[in-house]
Order: sequence, then structure tokens, then C-alpha cells
Amino acid sequence: MSLYRPFYNGKIGVVDLTTQSAYTVDLSRDALRSHVGGAAMNAWLLSEYESDSLVLGTGPLTGSFAPASALLVGTFRSPVYDHLCHVPFMLRCGPEMKFSGVDYLIIRGAAKEPCAVSATRGQVHVHPLADSREKPVPELLQLLRRSNPGFRSSIVTGPAADRSSPFASASIGSHGSFDKVGLAARMAAKNLKAVLFSGIEGLPFREDHPALSKATEKLLRDSGALASKGFIPVVRKLEDGGEAAKVLRGSLGRNRACYHCPCPCMTYAGFKKPGADTEKDGLLLMDHSGWAALSCKSDDALPLLKRCHELGLDPCAVGNALREDRPLREAMNVIESLAVSGVHIDEEDYPSAPGIDSRTYRLFGGGITPLSSGKAWTDRVAAAMILGICPLFIQIAGRLDRSDLLRFLSSDAEEIKALGERIDDEIETLLEGKIPDSGNGDRV
Repeated sequence: MSLYRPFYNGKIGVVDLTTQSAYTVDLSRDALRSHVGGAAMNAWLLSEYESDSLVLGTGPLTGSFAPASALLVGTFRSPVYDHLCHVPFMLRCGPEMKFSGVDYLIIRGAAKEPCAVSATRGQVHVHPLADSREKPVPELLQLLRRSNPGFRSSIVTGPAADRSSPFASASIGSHGSFDKVGLAARMAAKNLKAVLFSGIEGLPFREDHPALSKATEKLLRDSGALASKGFIPVVRKLEDGGEAAKVLRGSLGRNRACYHCPCPCMTYAGFKKPGADTEKDGLLLMDHSGWAALSCKSDDALPLLKRCHELGLDPCAVGNALREDRPLREAMNVIESLAVSGVHIDEEDYPSAPGIDSRTYRLFGGGITPLSSGKAWTDRVAAAMILGICPLFIQIAGRLDRSDLLRFLSSDAEEIKALGERIDDEIETLLEGKIPDSGNGDRV
């Protein structure tokens, strides 16, 4: 079975930052017969180009009517851990990229000066981005809106990446991300400050998709999987999550969900701006593990998290470094010290999650909230990273099995079985953490 239209546009964007050139090529049907998509296709595409390239890719269900079909995956050889890693990006990143007319984006080389890459209307472009170095993420986004108006989703880096901090983290706009394994460092080495997406149109998915979506949501609702919504219920399931949840009492606003997700697991939080009597500030809480690590070390965790987002810094690293509660000014100084080069990272201890092999946890970004453990976590998360489904939702929706998702790809029982077997094979390859053999070596 070839997962071509309606699940893909059939286009790959190729960018060479060294020459500041960009073009598109066809996504071959043969490639889709061998690789379902997402992280698995990314890894294969990386094998066709230089090992320091970065591949951003969607899965066949990204942007579809399947629940939580929001996923975009960044695949690269981590400069921190020296093996292949796949970082998930949610909210609207995946649909905006696919609806821009490009399914996969291969970014090669390195620019002499800071730049941004954009995808829209089936075209890919490189944009010089003067005076962007060392800018906090909110200021960078303002610059991008002036120089590249109209983008609808973005992946950006902040000062921590510019300063070569090993704890730098790529950010979805100003909201942070699950990148705890060096994607920001790979972008910084390329002088790539931002990737911008602007989706114009959707894809003509099968006519039965809306009905399938409603039936799947009913199944989840009847099972009780959608009973608890927002950031807090997920945090409470983590180790020491009860204490992390208590810190947020009185601070929470409205919940937010990713594209087509029936179970919002993010929540806006407000707080008084430090040093101000009445002025308010706020942020979107998205990284459950990051919040748990930070909030257990400081009563001022919300302004600390806000500063992490401004610098493009992983909050888990800050939580590990604080070790004990400190006055806000001292804690802020710790954050500033981590956002520079020369600080040490211990591969054995960071990042990790209870019940999950640390290397496997790092393979998938090092920050996907562990609501399950062992093989159950690995199989569900890896399948989601291939199909284009949020890997956090796939854990929350425990009643949902793989065949429920594969029905969005085919109504034929034999094809569903064959797709499941292909995914099992691709999971096994992904867990090796190596760039796969490209076969005959011909580029796509």
C-alpha cells in the first residue's frame, strides 16, 4: 500500500543554507511503500543527505481528522548525545507545514549569517535575519513578524542556542517544546534561527474521516479518557506531580488543545510580574515534566519558566541545577548561568524518566511526558511519531489502540494488518538510533 494522496502533498523541500538556495522535489511513491512516514521517513531521508542535515517531517495522519493529528517531527544527529534523535512538535506545527504544500523539509549546510527558512504555497525560501542573534524569543518573533508577515506557526531558537548552551531548547513560538536533546544546538550550528510555516489549504482526506473522528471521540469519551482536561490532571500523574500541581492553585486560566485534539492538556497560567505591584504576566503551560522539575525547586516557578522560554532554555535543566528553593533573584542567576557555553551535561542522568531506558527516552526528544513506562511507552510513542499523532495524547487515550488510528488510513482489514507490521519494523529500526542504510544511495 502506498500512502500517497490524500495523505501527502507529494513534495519535499530541500534547503542548502551554505548557498542560500531552496527547491522542491517529488516525494516518491516507492519511498512511501517502504516507510509509513514521520520519524521513520525522516531517518531515511537523512540517510540520503549529509549526516549533519536536519529533517522536519509529517506523518500520514498529520493534519487529518484523526484525533490529535498535530505532529511534526524534527530528526537529526544530536550534537549532545551523538546518536539520532526525533523531537516532537505539536500545537499546529505539523498541519501548518503539510498545508503549506510541503510534507518533508531537508535543511543542509550552514549559513554565514543568521537566517530563517519558510514554507508556504508549495515553495521554500531562505531569508537573511540580520540583528537576530542573542534576541530573547519574544523579540525574535516580533522581528520575524516584521520581516516575514503572515506565518502561522514557527520553530525558533533563543539566546541559549546562540551562546552554545547544552541546555538550549528549540521553541514552538514562545511556548517552549519537548526538545531536550540538542535540536536547538543543531539549528545554531547552521545559523538557523527559525523555521516558519504558513498553511493555505488542507488536503482532500476521505469522505468518511469526519464520521470516523466522531466515532473515535465517542469511544474515548465513553471510556472516561476525556474526563479530565487541562495541564493539572497530566501533571498529577507524574512522580511528585501532586506537589507540582499544588503550586498552580489560583494561577490557571483557559485550557488549550493541539490541532484536532479532543483532550486539551495545556493551560494558560497568569502571575504577577516580578517587581510590579499590579502588572500581570502569563504563559502557556505545555511541558509537564519541565514544570514538575522546576516547580519542586522554587515557589517562583512561573516567572522562572517564563524566563526559560525567553532564553530558549530547557526548564528541566534549571530544576536539576537549583536543587533547593532560592530567592527569585538567585534562581534567575542560575538560569542565566545555564544559558551559556561551558556548563556540563551528564549523559547518564539527564534527560531520563522513571521506568524508561534513558537512551530510548532521549531518542524521542527527552521530554515526552511519561504517562506509561517500559515497552508500553516506547511502542505507543514511537507509533505516534511515525503516524503524525501527538505522543502525549496517545498515552492519555489508553483505550485507543493502533488499529483505531490505522482505520483513518485504510478501511481494508488486510491493509491495516500490513500497515501495523510495517510500523513494528520501523519502530525496531528507530530504536537503534542510527541513520539507516539508504540502499542504492540515490537521492530522492
